[in-house]
Amino acid sequence: MAVEQAAGPAKGRTLVRNIGLLLSGDLALPVLEADAILIEDGRIAAIGRGADLAGRGPAGSVIDAHGGAVSPGLVDSHVHPVFGDWTPRQNQIGWVESFLNGGVTTMISAGEVHLPGRPKDIVGLKALAITAQRAFFNARPAG
Repeated sequence: MAVEQAAGPAKGRTLVRNIGLLLSGDLALPVLEADAILIEDGRIAAIGRGADLAGRGPAGSVIDAHGGAVSPGLVDSHVHPVFGDWTPRQNQIGWVESFLNGGVTTMISAGEVHLPGRPKDIVGLKALAITAQRAFFNARPAG
């Protein structure tokens, strides 16, 4: 039986430059005096001036923000997805991508409690949980 491996974080270095407004998410210091972000292996490694960060070595990719604003992603702490981005509670599909376009980068699921005909027995509930996990693992809203 083959075991699937998670894709994991992006590898390599990415420099985001020419940021016009960089918001920190910290109420004590909401705007950062910086115009670039250096990302290494999927994590922010440094925030500062583009010339300084470019001097840390070559980046595998460079993203030009063209003076745009950059902010931390928003968190929605109560969503009801079931399979992929289908939610029967609101009879919607495609809503996860809409949230992403609105700046929501993290969602916390309240579970599959709104699935029509949801099983009540432990075996059925466990099977549903496994199926939902697999559906979300393979779902890639917005590509």
